[in-house]
Amino acid sequence: MPTKSSKPRVVREDERVMVFIDGSNLYHVLSQGCGRHDLQFDKFSYKLANGRSLQRTYYYNIRQESETNPTVGMEQQKFLDSLYDTPYVEVRLGIWKQRGDVMVEKGVDVMLATDLVVHAYKDHYDTAIVVSGDADFYPALQAVKDVGKHIEVAAFDMNMSSESARVADSTIKFTKSYFTGLWMTRAQARVRAAAASKPEVSDEAASPNGEDKAATKSTSSRRTSSARKSTSSTTRTRKTATTRTRKPASKSAAAANKSSTTEESTEPTTPMRRTPTRRRVGSGASSSSNGNGRLAPRPPALRSTTAVTDSDDKSSSEGNSEESMATRRRSWRGRLGLSEE
Repeated sequence: MPTKSSKPRVVREDERVMVFIDGSNLYHVLSQGCGRHDLQFDKFSYKLANGRSLQRTYYYNIRQESETNPTVGMEQQKFLDSLYDTPYVEVRLGIWKQRGDVMVEKGVDVMLATDLVVHAYKDHYDTAIVVSGDADFYPALQAVKDVGKHIEVAAFDMNMSSESARVADSTIKFTKSYFTGLWMTRAQARVRAAAASKPEVSDEAASPNGEDKAATKSTSSRRTSSARKSTSSTTRTRKTATTRTRKPASKSAAAANKSSTTEESTEPTTPMRRTPTRRRVGSGASSSSNGNGRLAPRPPALRSTTAVTDSDDKSSSEGNSEESMATRRRSWRGRLGLSEE
């Protein structure tokens, strides 16, 4: 009677497949069976799909931390960074509890079983491939089968539990030769190590454009400080160039200083413009001069307002007016070249 692993499997290209990997279980069986665990999970998932439509791969594990051996956490972080960069791979991390000298996983199996059932009820896949032979998953496997989905269990023969093998529709038995061509090359290992050594940008420092705000902020602060230094040096130079004059102690000292400066200075200076003082209209020519030492202009004579009552004065004024008219007449005729007659 043929076993489940030897049954002919009809492969349909439109069949949707999801892979659920128990990371801790796979790590230990690879170390025992193959002596290494640097697996390329994208190639590994496509080989499990066997030509079918691979929807997504889910990887479950815990974050390893050790006070006595800090390199364990660093190596796992490099491995997780490579998984984050792998297309269509989702990483699910549980918690751990320290019980004496033993580190116990918490929440990993429940998380895998929950995702397995939820995606089945949401009709996200047609076949689920569970990479683990742990017997704790058989209730979830049965629930997925009850929905109408297919279940495949992939594990080494020594780690395949009888409960999982009995519930699964088909099984995939791992051997050392099964992983030929799926290991990471040295060049890929160097690229992964270089990617893990890059400085991380925190969420608060990263901008929507992907640039590092912290680095930009430090650069702008250095530019601002250099600009401030240059401005302060320029200000100091200007202050040094300007001469300061001390105020005289008293008014007499200021007057003496002003007179001595006026008498002794030989360089031409631009005179200060002064506003001429206002004088009374009708003041005589002997009025005081203005501030520049110039004589004030003579104002025009005022017209006499006294009335002419004397007849002699009136006759004399009339005679004078007749003489002036004759004089103007002669001058007019002379200009035209006419005789006075």
